[in-house]
Amino acid sequence: MTCILAVGAGSGNALALNNAKVDSLWRQKTISVKNGGQAPDVMTLLRAFNEALPTWVVGEVLEQQKKPVPGTKRNGTTLLYENNQEDELRILIDPKNGYACYESLTDVDQMSCCVWRRSNGHRIFAISLYEQHVMPQNLLCWYDYDPQTQTMKPERSPLDDYKKPSSVVEVGWTLPEKGTDFIINEYSPFYPNVRRIYKWDGMKPQFSRIQMEDFEYQEFGDGEWTKASEEGFKDVAFVDLDGYPLLCLRKAKDSEDQERDDMLILAKFKGKMQTVAISDTFNRIRGFFHIKPEQDAPWTGKEVVAYTSDMMHINYFVVVKEGFISYIVTESPVTDEDGEETGWEPKIIGYGSKDESIHIIHASVADHVEIDPQWVPFEFYGQKE
Repeated sequence: MTCILAVGAGSGNALALNNAKVDSLWRQKTISVKNGGQAPDVMTLLRAFNEALPTWVVGEVLEQQKKPVPGTKRNGTTLLYENNQEDELRILIDPKNGYACYESLTDVDQMSCCVWRRSNGHRIFAISLYEQHVMPQNLLCWYDYDPQTQTMKPERSPLDDYKKPSSVVEVGWTLPEKGTDFIINEYSPFYPNVRRIYKWDGMKPQFSRIQMEDFEYQEFGDGEWTKASEEGFKDVAFVDLDGYPLLCLRKAKDSEDQERDDMLILAKFKGKMQTVAISDTFNRIRGFFHIKPEQDAPWTGKEVVAYTSDMMHINYFVVVKEGFISYIVTESPVTDEDGEETGWEPKIIGYGSKDESIHIIHASVADHVEIDPQWVPFEFYGQKE
């Protein structure tokens, strides 16, 4: 059952709710907006939200509009207060662009909110509330404002339909201070930071593309470092490898006759991005497999080995466990003085021993692991400091 809350008496700090309480209530409440009219601005909707679900941080923004603190800069209806010496506090009220926020490095609570104009005459009001705890608690509330009833009704946001690639990936989001893009931010231990960009289509934000923080990587643990943005990658995928995401990048095909995609699969090794497998003109991915646990071998069966060979008849075995590279084994032909091939010699890069590297090359295969990249267009942004 949906209840309608009328905007009435003011709310003080004694009535303030924490994020957990707001989260338990907001989806069940349709909020009446006093004097909402046909085109309420962001502060009108924020005030209505706070009357229904009062929080300390929203109260601070409303008080700033009512009685700006000394040092506030005014530009028409826009109010900006910044204190960069004591608490790094920033309070912005910008009705023209439909945005307001409270940001501070010292206060526990943060807030941002915005308004989108829908093509059917309605509005979307979104408010993001942040509380800093041992485990930070983020909350996104999403409403449709109906000018006929002058009410805000809860509805689904892009965040409700978003699925994290892993439980250990941290997720945040950004409401547009300028423009209309909604952004979901992924902070992953497995790969560089990712932004998922949602473009406004007149009624709601729709997923558009991915942006990834630029980075450097190395091929199979040796050689020169390569800047990923300089390699012409156009598509990205996050392949599930036994419950952990691996980063896959792909270049656009030169022609339909090209034998296979130019694809690069990467994971972190000692904190830096390294190659797991390559598929291009010179390298072919031979497959992914589990190593069968044996009594005298160091394997648990949870490791996945990526097997790649190149035109020089060198084999690369990359051991991945729980989303990270454990170590890399290179198997190269050994030749005599006359250039005749006399055998093969393994070389290990990283952790483990020569005996373990031999186990990889001669290991029994427990089962093969299929990968099915779901490609999405992307672009790089910036360079990690």
